Amino acid sequence: MAGEKVSAIIPTIQKNLVVLGKLLDILNNDKAVSEIILINNSQTEITEFGKIKKLKIHNMQKNMYVNPSWNYGVEKAENDIFLVMNDDILPIKNFATKVLESGILDKKTTGLVGINPEFINQNDRLTTNNIEAPDDDGANLSFKTMNHYRNTGDWGSAFFGRKRNYYHIPDDLKIIFGDNYILQKNLDNAKFNYLITGIPFNHIHSLSSASPEFREVVNMDIQLQSKYIR
Repeated sequence: MAGEKVSAIIPTIQKNLVVLGKLLDILNNDKAVSEIILINNSQTEITEFGKIKKLKIHNMQKNMYVNPSWNYGVEKAENDIFLVMNDDILPIKNFATKVLESGILDKKTTGLVGINPEFINQNDRLTTNNIEAPDDDGANLSFKTMNHYRNTGDWGSAFFGRKRNYYHIPDDLKIIFGDNYILQKNLDNAKFNYLITGIPFNHIHSLSSASPEFREVVNMDIQLQSKYIR
């Protein structure tokens, strides 16, 4: 709908402030984004990014982990439309504007709209020091229906939706399977989920979740996921 804005939601444990700063700058300069909710799951206060006018930092008392952070961010968002993003991925400039202007989120049958893993650049040449927004004008942006909710790869690295199509992820799923859960719920409710196709993304994969301290939590998620996901 005309005039609508997007709330960007980014959980972080501050693994790399350089990459995070570049992402915040892209979103801050995107006219469709009215607020950036940065969920600080580290115990270190964020003192950088004072020039990011749209930034709203939420300091957590402890690490909420990814899925509870998504729940929290969507609840706190001032807009109906949200964009959840990893803190280690860079989209094209005006990414949110391009998706909003496409009209995909205006369709009543649309559930969630996330990135196509096939268009993520992940190679040895990308480092935390040289990663930049992809040089692409978004002219080839398109959407592909997504009929599955398992084996989704990095779909959850960046996805859009409306609040009515976001389902609270069970509190005991902490790091993984959150995207699988909300995708399944939308399909169960006769919604179509989509892949964002035709535009590139640059991603430093698993900058946070690959850390050794998260392995035990991930293993617990693996054991619990069958309670919620078919």
